[in-house]
Amino acid sequence: MRHKIFLKILVDALMSALFLLALAHHGTDNLAHEIIGALLGALFIVHNILNWAWYKNLFRGPYTLYRGVWTVINLFLLAAMGGMFISGVLISRDVFDFLPVSGGWTARRWHTAAAYWGFILAGVHLGLHGSMITGWLGRRLGKWGQWAFALFMLCLVLYGVKASFVWHIGSKLVLRRAFSSWEGVSLCSFIWDHFAIWCLYAAVSYYVSSGLFGWLGKKASSKKNKKESSAC
Repeated sequence: MRHKIFLKILVDALMSALFLLALAHHGTDNLAHEIIGALLGALFIVHNILNWAWYKNLFRGPYTLYRGVWTVINLFLLAAMGGMFISGVLISRDVFDFLPVSGGWTARRWHTAAAYWGFILAGVHLGLHGSMITGWLGRRLGKWGQWAFALFMLCLVLYGVKASFVWHIGSKLVLRRAFSSWEGVSLCSFIWDHFAIWCLYAAVSYYVSSGLFGWLGKKASSKKNKKESSAC
């Protein structure tokens, strides 16, 4: 069991690193970009195999609001990643050039939009696992370490807000822009900016889900206790 958990964490970490590198396509040549994308696709398949139990239980058991939201986000993430990989194959000039398919400018725009939707939804997906991550950190950092980490994350999230506007994330999501200027930008700074954007959406997802669903859970528990008290 521990080996499977370690493998899941390793696959997710590699996927995250490859995703950031894949987004930085202007910082690499086209062949490297396509190889990174192909590796990301292979790891995405492995990720789904390792989490196959989620698919098996999709139509089992009751659906709470939390489970419903979680399921919708996962399905949209699956669609975005699928769209990214399919459009990537269509516009491939190196790795999948042997296939009798092709795509033009429209496919490139859809590829960018799908990639950024997948990127944002992956951050939201991570945020929904936030309680597990914060619990693990809390057991290891101690009180002051937790405060230092929280301050670091606050600064990173605020920077992520700025970086979202610098890199026109909103315009890319709605197909209004396919590329951003790389003038004076290094590969490392691009990756750092997009890591901050990713953390922004993960943090928003974590705090919204914790606050909203925590409040709904307490409200439901309070109603249940009142009904039990009146029955007595």
